Amino acid sequence: MALVVLVGLYGCAPQQEPGPQKNTGWTEVAIDTGKAKLLQEEVDNGHRPGLLDPHQVIYEFLEGQLKISGSEVQEIKEVDEKVKGLPEGKVIQVTLHDGKVLQLSLVQPVRKGPTGIWQVEGYRFLK
Repeated sequence: MALVVLVGLYGCAPQQEPGPQKNTGWTEVAIDTGKAKLLQEEVDNGHRPGLLDPHQVIYEFLEGQLKISGSEVQEIKEVDEKVKGLPEGKVIQVTLHDGKVLQLSLVQPVRKGPTGIWQVEGYRFLK
């Protein structure tokens, strides 16, 4: 079921606001606001707490969308770089064991703060 939810979240839904596609090298990941609200309700009701953890959201995205196993991840760290259009988001850099490096931009589409879910809005490979 989680895979179905992930496919639904990152499918072809319209983007809520301008995102990382404005920056060189970023691949946009559309966020369906309606589905994000439903996921937020699930979390508020005690289900899917992993959506509150940016690192867990990244692992699910890597495995579900990019087909990169969590065992391939060497390091995950937040970087100071802000993506244009995402003043309240996070940019997380992931280094893989094979030397590839990618960045993912995350936003909280429904609610900001510790009780808001995170979703990937875009990603780019640096090397």
